[in-house]
Amino acid sequence: MSEEVIRFKCEVCGSSLNVSPEDIVSICKYCGGLNSVSRVISRDDIYVVPSVDEGKIIEEFWRRVRGDIDLRKIAEKIRIKSIQGWYIPYWISRVEVEGVVIYTKKEHNGKHVKIIKKKEKFSRALDMHVVGRRQMKNVGVGELINAYFKHKAETVGIRDLDEGWWRSNKLNFLNIEFDRDEAAIMIREDAVDFIRKKWEDMADEIKFFKAEILNMEKPKLVLLPLWEVIYEYRGSLYFAYHEGWSGSSLIFAEPMTVGRRFLYLAGMISSVVGGMLIGIIFSTASYNGSDYTSILILLFFFITFLGYRFAKKFISDVRVEKSWR
Repeated sequence: MSEEVIRFKCEVCGSSLNVSPEDIVSICKYCGGLNSVSRVISRDDIYVVPSVDEGKIIEEFWRRVRGDIDLRKIAEKIRIKSIQGWYIPYWISRVEVEGVVIYTKKEHNGKHVKIIKKKEKFSRALDMHVVGRRQMKNVGVGELINAYFKHKAETVGIRDLDEGWWRSNKLNFLNIEFDRDEAAIMIREDAVDFIRKKWEDMADEIKFFKAEILNMEKPKLVLLPLWEVIYEYRGSLYFAYHEGWSGSSLIFAEPMTVGRRFLYLAGMISSVVGGMLIGIIFSTASYNGSDYTSILILLFFFITFLGYRFAKKFISDVRVEKSWR
């Protein structure tokens, strides 16, 4: 059985459109008309956060490089290899959740531990989202939507973008793989899971949890611009991701400089020495029956964890920083 071939024609002039499976909309190369080529959603329901141009991304990239204490020392040896951008589709909705939780919390008083049982009602309004694609790389996608909620970037209906904008746009539009109804189900489940996770992080044990959706806005499809910059330093390639509405850096992978490696080495040594001192103090406190042994144990594990983190960074050739600005 042969595969179905879908042919699209411009809704304005009737010319054939060059359409790939990734396209959600298509601009006619003959008349500049906007065409919806997705079977999942109408263009009337699509919103876009307009992106700055490639020049602005390059400007912000170098601003990031020259503002970094390590990168500015090697800026002359950095070369940009490629720049590309995409519009990432997100289904977004505001959800009001209400419920009740019963949990236990431990209270420490010296050697004595008291378990407190509490019952609390909660009510929260959440800005929730799901990425409109099942197969999507993770790098930059979570940071992009977080930046959108934080900065409240302005959205524009896709119909309101003029022909000049479409002709100057250099980003690819990624199509969605499920419709609004499926997105609504996923958002409702994620909202309840999000609230439950917050209580689990705060409590020692959850005895009872119930949450229900009081109100939920109809999910809207918002396309957010994400830029990827690949740069070279001494024969190795590194990446940087920028949000598109202002060009600010989201994630920046940096080469490990000699100075930074020495800093991590110093952290490793300090953690080892600190752990040894805590061990000696712990032994003395245990022998004398001190009430501070539990605090010393926690401090020992904390210093051990820091030592592990410093060691891990020391042997790595790449350092990744997030949300620089």
